[in-house]
Amino acid sequence: MDIYFQMELFDEENIHTTLDEQWENYGTLNYIEDERRESYADSAVERSELLGQIAAMIDRHLTRQESEILRSYFGLQMKRVSVEELALRNGVSKKRIIRIVGDAVDKLRFSDDAIDIWKYLYRK
Repeated sequence: MDIYFQMELFDEENIHTTLDEQWENYGTLNYIEDERRESYADSAVERSELLGQIAAMIDRHLTRQESEILRSYFGLQMKRVSVEELALRNGVSKKRIIRIVGDAVDKLRFSDDAIDIWKYLYRK
């Protein structure tokens, strides 16, 4: 018993076509430009610019201790550090570290630089 599979094929305009005709059209895929490479490069540049703006904002608005704790807590331009490790390094409790991070974020949230970063992120 011979069993074969017949498949109906339709092109982009929903017109019936043969498999051979469809296969001929696949040759055009060789000429489609890969835009992902550029978009990856663009996103890396944008990320670098954004991190630079955030770092500058942190330096302008926070004390040295707040800056170091916030950068370590969020892993900004350095390896991320746990609350426990930050507490040991600074000789304070874990609750105090969490409070410092919260206060620092509030300072940054209501700074003029935050508006500039928001505009940068949501530009058209």
